[in-house]
Amino acid sequence: MRRVRHVTIRSRADGITELAPTLQPLAPGERLIVISAVLFVTSGLFISGLVPAGVAAAVAASCVAGEVVLGVKALALALFRPLAPVVEVSPLELRRRAR
Repeated sequence: MRRVRHVTIRSRADGITELAPTLQPLAPGERLIVISAVLFVTSGLFISGLVPAGVAAAVAASCVAGEVVLGVKALALALFRPLAPVVEVSPLELRRRAR
């Protein structure tokens, strides 16, 4: 039996109940691309003199803090939220329940 942590349950008009994973944040590789782009732009603006040192440091610190928060959240979810079983229900069974 497959297990998932978060699912969205949607009942369609044709009697089928869909179980789909909820939206997730960016994948780790995509987050690294975004963070790298932000840091490159910030460092370029800092070198050109358009951004003060304090602002550049705050941007870098917020990128690191965001990654730390996502890591702590993933760890907390892994430790404290058990996997939920996914049970597939046939359309016939759903129609019987509705009556």
